[in-house]
Amino acid sequence: MAGTIKLGELFGIPVRLHYTWLAALVLVGIALALYFWGVHPLWHNLASGAAASVLFFLSMCLRETACIFTARRLGMPVRGITLFVFAGMPRIAEQDSRPLPQLALAAVGLVANLAIAGVFYALYGALITAGSLSLAELVRWLLYFNIMVVLFNLLPAPPLAMGIALQVVLWLALRDQSRAARITTLLGRSIAIMLLLTGIAVLIASRDLFAGTAIAVSGWFLESAASASRRQALVRHALRGITAHDMMTEDYTPIKQQLTFGLVRDYIINSGQNCFFVIEDGKLEGIVTLTDILIPRRRWGSTRISEIMTPARKLKTALPSEPAVNLLELMDDHGINQVPVVRGGAPLGMVTKERLLRFLKARAVLRAF
Repeated sequence: MAGTIKLGELFGIPVRLHYTWLAALVLVGIALALYFWGVHPLWHNLASGAAASVLFFLSMCLRETACIFTARRLGMPVRGITLFVFAGMPRIAEQDSRPLPQLALAAVGLVANLAIAGVFYALYGALITAGSLSLAELVRWLLYFNIMVVLFNLLPAPPLAMGIALQVVLWLALRDQSRAARITTLLGRSIAIMLLLTGIAVLIASRDLFAGTAIAVSGWFLESAASASRRQALVRHALRGITAHDMMTEDYTPIKQQLTFGLVRDYIINSGQNCFFVIEDGKLEGIVTLTDILIPRRRWGSTRISEIMTPARKLKTALPSEPAVNLLELMDDHGINQVPVVRGGAPLGMVTKERLLRFLKARAVLRAF
C-alpha cells in the first residue's frame, strides 16, 4: 500500500505502518513536552513526550493484536494489516469476509481500547497513591489518548469502528459489499474534509492553536485512512471475478539449477525478462530474479543457479483459481513483484504486479468517483 512502511510480521501477518503515524508520534511528544514546560527540566519533558508516544503506539498495537485473534476465531484469517493512528485496517480476503463477524471485529477494537484505558486508569490511581505524580500525569495522558480513540471511532468512516458497522448495515441492505464500501468511504472522506475545515476555522476565529491544530490534524488522519479504504474498495471491485489464471503469463524462461551462472548469463540477460523459473522434472524448484544475479564477475564460473535462486519452499505461490486481488495484496504485503502459479508443484505461469497494475490502469480503477 502506498504511503506505508513495512514493520515486519506479527504472528506471521505482515504489518505496515501508515506514514501519518510518524506525524502523530511527533505531535504527541510535542504536546506532552509543552504540557510539562516550566515544571520539569527540558530533558525530562522530551523524555516524557517520547515515552508517551511509544506507549500510545504500543497500546494501539495491543488493540490490533486483539482484533487479529478475534478475526481468526471468527474464521476470517487476517492476511495483512495497516496501522493507522486511530484504527488498524486488517486485510481480509473478500471470500473470507462476512457481515456479522466484521461487526464483531469492529466492536472488539472499541472494547480493547476501553480495556487499555481501564488499565491506565488503575495504574494512575496506584501512582497517585504512591506519590509518583510525574509518572501519574504521563499515565493520565495515555488514559485520555485511548478514550479519544474510542470517541473518534464513533465517527461513521471506515476503517473506524462505526464506519465498519455502517458498511455492514449497508452491505446487508444493498446485498452488495463493494457498493457499501464505496458509499461509506465517500462519507468518511467528507467527514474528514469537514474536520479539516473546522480546525482551520477554529485557528482563524479563536486563535486556539492547540484545539485548531488537533481538529485539523484529526481530519488529515481520517482523510488518509478513508482514502486508503476507498482505494482498496475500488481495486477489489475492479478485480472481482478475475483469477490468477486470467492474469498469468505462460511466457517464462526455464533454467536448470545445476548450471553455473556463467553458462546462462547471456541467456538470462538477452531474454528481456525479470524472473526465471528453475524447473527440474516438471516441478518448480525455485525462481531467479535480476537482483539475484548481481554477483562478482570472478564468481560467474563457480556459482550454480541453485546457490542464488529462491527455493520453492520460500516462495509465495498461487493456484489458478486464486482471486487476482489476493495476489496484488500479497505482493504489496511482502514486497514482491511476481507470484508463480502452480498446480501440484508444476508451474503453469506467473502473475506479475506490472501486469495487474496495467490491467487496473486500463479499467481506470483509480479514477475518482
